[in-house]
Amino acid sequence: MAEYGRVKSLSINDVLRHLPRDFIDRLYADFPALLVERILRGFAVTRPVTLRVNRLRVAANPANEGGGKEAAETGDLAAAVRAELAAQGIATEPVAWYADALVVTTPGVRERDLAKTSAYQEGRIYLQSLSSMLPPLVLAPQPGERVLDLTAAPGSKTTQMAALMGNAGEIVACDKNPIRLGRLQHNLRVQGVTIARTVQMDATQFGRGPRAQQGSQQGPRPGRQQFDRVLLDAPCSGEGLFLLEDPRSYQYWTPAMVERMAALQRRLFVSAWEALRPGGVLVYSTCTLSRAENEDLIAWALRQFGSKMEIEPCQIQISRAAGLSREALLTEVLPEAMAAGTDGTGRRLDGYPPAVGLAVRILPSELMEGFFICRLRKRGD
Repeated sequence: MAEYGRVKSLSINDVLRHLPRDFIDRLYADFPALLVERILRGFAVTRPVTLRVNRLRVAANPANEGGGKEAAETGDLAAAVRAELAAQGIATEPVAWYADALVVTTPGVRERDLAKTSAYQEGRIYLQSLSSMLPPLVLAPQPGERVLDLTAAPGSKTTQMAALMGNAGEIVACDKNPIRLGRLQHNLRVQGVTIARTVQMDATQFGRGPRAQQGSQQGPRPGRQQFDRVLLDAPCSGEGLFLLEDPRSYQYWTPAMVERMAALQRRLFVSAWEALRPGGVLVYSTCTLSRAENEDLIAWALRQFGSKMEIEPCQIQISRAAGLSREALLTEVLPEAMAAGTDGTGRRLDGYPPAVGLAVRILPSELMEGFFICRLRKRGD
């Protein structure tokens, strides 16, 4: 796929002058210099708008005409959306590793321009970064399962999981902020999600409820061991989202914020783990670079839960011709992906357990935001 992001013509010293000094010091303490320079160059870009095609709406869209109608009839729903947007002067290109992802290639088009289109207003597309699409793909929820999205608002991953499940099963989406929960509920309606139920509560307490009884049909309520899959896309310090062109993306950062987030993430992880049934799968993800919020948390969890926890490879299904698909490791698919807990060459950092290397760090780039993803399975009682 072509590279659509634009790299600013800046030296490393230019980048260093813009970012908080404590953040730079921490980066060099966490990672080797060559890896730090790659990260810093990932902040000096202008990324294109990316979006996700919503199969729950596109398949039922009666307005498809011309090439879009033909594409919809043959099941190529992304092509139908591409044709619809092209008719409005917005060109897009597909993403090789996800059939529902599109990159806007028309110069000057911003998210506010997409928000004016009927495709957006009627829920056929969702504006979402490419990195943000990865955790649901790694979790891979299946039709008929019970899924928990523990810190769900504003709903990008909740709506994506509903589409992956074909609106069959149940998703419980939790957020304690009433304003953010309202935004989540709005997005669920616009995107045509019918299997999600929302819960307003402190997510750190969700998994502390009573254990579900075998065969019980409980509604969207807290409790232990109720869910086949859990997504914990945790609140974090947001370092993977830093962009030099937007000082608001990094001016808030402080070392104390990283410490607060790391403490909160541990409480959320325990809640998520307790909500997961034996044999179930949990995906932990953040949009930050901090080892304290990523590798350190996973190493802590391995010590905390011991033999009951197994880290699994981060894989996604890649669509192929004739409706076939194959599984591929993120590190095989994305040049930005590297094994967590390593220096980028495969050498482990600070003696992390080898299992931590199955988690994946996504480095910021022309197309990708910085992210961390770990898939874990709870072994049976």
